[in-house]
Amino acid sequence: MELQHDRIINGLLKADIGLVTPEMVRARLAQDVAIYVGQNRADARDLWPCVWFLAAVLERQFTGRVLISAGLTEALCAPVPLGSRCEFRSGKMPECEITIFVGVKPFGNADIMILGDTRGNELSYGRLLNSSESANPINCCALAGYLGFAALARAVGIPAFRKEWCEETIRLPFTVLADSVPDFSVLGAGQVGQAFLALYYFLAAGKSVSVHLLDKDYFEICNRRTQILLAETTEKWNRKSKVEYLAEVCRGWGWNVLPEQTEIKWGWKHEVPNHPFAFLGFDNMDARRIAVEGGFQWLFECGVGTDFCQPRVTWHSIPSDRMLATHIFRDPARRKRPTSSFAKSLADSPAECGRVVFESIQASAPSLGLVAVAETWAEIMGFLAGDMDPYAGTAFVWSPFLPALREPLNNLLSTLSAL
Repeated sequence: MELQHDRIINGLLKADIGLVTPEMVRARLAQDVAIYVGQNRADARDLWPCVWFLAAVLERQFTGRVLISAGLTEALCAPVPLGSRCEFRSGKMPECEITIFVGVKPFGNADIMILGDTRGNELSYGRLLNSSESANPINCCALAGYLGFAALARAVGIPAFRKEWCEETIRLPFTVLADSVPDFSVLGAGQVGQAFLALYYFLAAGKSVSVHLLDKDYFEICNRRTQILLAETTEKWNRKSKVEYLAEVCRGWGWNVLPEQTEIKWGWKHEVPNHPFAFLGFDNMDARRIAVEGGFQWLFECGVGTDFCQPRVTWHSIPSDRMLATHIFRDPARRKRPTSSFAKSLADSPAECGRVVFESIQASAPSLGLVAVAETWAEIMGFLAGDMDPYAGTAFVWSPFLPALREPLNNLLSTLSAL
């Protein structure tokens, strides 16, 4: 695989931030990252989910080691094992250019120092929280996404987006976690689908759930850089059916799994009993519109942007309504052609095929998917608590913490129903 076909390198080249060749991007990402966690907080009932999510995305975004000082000699229970470049250290840690502190006061002389914390329903960036509450898995996932993208942005020089609006703390829109989580149909088994399943694992807390997995595709080598349930050993999943491979992963958690390898088309209806809710992890709008008419009671959906300089995530919590889906899941406008010198140089390839492939790749960072699914699970918790209103939300992940825009869709739904 050529470097510019890597989805992270591709996105950074398109960002046009001064890294003008794939080799320059690769060199910037070839560094170790250290994670320090507050004493006695790397516990399954506190910050452990954050540690796992953060390490999982860092080892995909960077090519060096991820060194973890958390009072642990090995990983706790997690959706899948971390890769071999993730190392738990109990003694003195080597100096790393990028150092992330989670729930602990920063120290040392690293060039890039990042601090974040979460307790209860609150997240902070740049300061510790004054509370004795433990973290919850949803906020752990969100914090890992924000910190993971901050590490990438600081390492390569992505300018802060709307920094003047940045806040020190934010809250996701739910009050308490539900005692149990429902069974789900997960349609789309790529980046956000796998992040959704990983957070589902922590929220299910060892209980058996039933999940219906649907996707038409097979895994490719390039998928590991963005998809957090793929093992480091590619022989286990490369060229394998997405739903069949992930079904085996989820069965290892004690779940009942119903895989369906198919492409949904107009008229498709889900036929899995006792699955009234669906999560949509598709990367195209047409599939979202089709799924809304698939016979579910309620749907939850999220997506991630491909512009690393404006790293946007969106999410929806909606009923099954054709007109609403048509209104909110519109095909995006044609993207601007990349203008970097490297992108222009690809036009010299035969029939400009180099430029065409470069532009067609969906650039992405796995840290964005964590924020998107955390917001989606926050909506699910609100729904389970009785908030049956439809919502749409959007947030920008860098600079942290930009206030999210979340709005109810009741008026829109009423207007469309009256047409």
